[in-house]
Amino acid sequence: MSDAKVRQVAPGVHVVHLPLPMKPTIVNVTLLRSGDEWALIDTGVDTEESHTALLAAMHEVGCSPKKVRTLIGTHHHPDHFGASAWFKEQSGATVLLHEREAQAASHYAPTKHSEATIQFFLANGIPLRRFAHVPSAGEFWSRLYKPTVPDRFIADGDHIQVGHFDLEVIGTPGHTAGHCVLYARRERVMIVGDHLLPKITPHVGFFPEGPVDPLGDFLASQRKVQNFEVDLVLPAHGGVFSEHRRRAVQIIQHHEYRLREMYDLILRVPRSAYEVASLSFGFDFDSPLQVQFPATFETLAHLEHLRVQGKVVKETENDVVLYRAA
Repeated sequence: MSDAKVRQVAPGVHVVHLPLPMKPTIVNVTLLRSGDEWALIDTGVDTEESHTALLAAMHEVGCSPKKVRTLIGTHHHPDHFGASAWFKEQSGATVLLHEREAQAASHYAPTKHSEATIQFFLANGIPLRRFAHVPSAGEFWSRLYKPTVPDRFIADGDHIQVGHFDLEVIGTPGHTAGHCVLYARRERVMIVGDHLLPKITPHVGFFPEGPVDPLGDFLASQRKVQNFEVDLVLPAHGGVFSEHRRRAVQIIQHHEYRLREMYDLILRVPRSAYEVASLSFGFDFDSPLQVQFPATFETLAHLEHLRVQGKVVKETENDVVLYRAA
């Protein structure tokens, strides 16, 4: 009996569990079948172990790569689009991705930090000079990420036909600028990528090349998905679930709590984003860099959201940006 990690969760809808070499240790991708037509949504990272797991799962359900006509990326991150070049070569599938995600994929090119990026770190209080080496995103992911160039861009409101499946593209920016979920209205199934996770909240960070208010975008996207009738939610991490509205409300409440907490931290004392992050997330200088940096970027997203709302102002002191309550 095969140990391929795949199961059918609805007629023609197969969830495949692929290994990741970091936490979370699994990413879920989706295979859709309608008659002789197949589509794959997301690919996992570009490792031999993940390739093997995906091919075994496809064999289990009677699909070869050449049968897959369409490859859809929910967003550009390595655990979702990392093996897209490999799968395109295997299948010849038409690759669909949001334009902003295609642009963002270039940020993972294996290059060192630019001077602008270094200044961004320093301006937000990150003690960069005290670390021996902070790898860039491209350096960190270079062995796991081989994205392909999309054949066609998708956008909010588009429809993608996969046999009898009519997949409605719902733009859900926040986790990334062009993140999309896919909604099969007739089947009441929503494939949500990282937007709506059952146990954890996706990272929402502020970056110099990104949107002005990514957290505001994310909260609006959580409200947006509540407008759809959904029986089955297929997340990229965690199990299939229902009650998508309840989970969206929980995620919104989590960020509202974070916003209040961070506002209180700068109510009387102006602080840098790094200082606020260390207090809010409970890390110190000796904590792993993969904790310190994402926490700081997520803190920045919250502080910038408060600034956009007029609740917080920022000022510069000794070349470091400080946030304080307005």
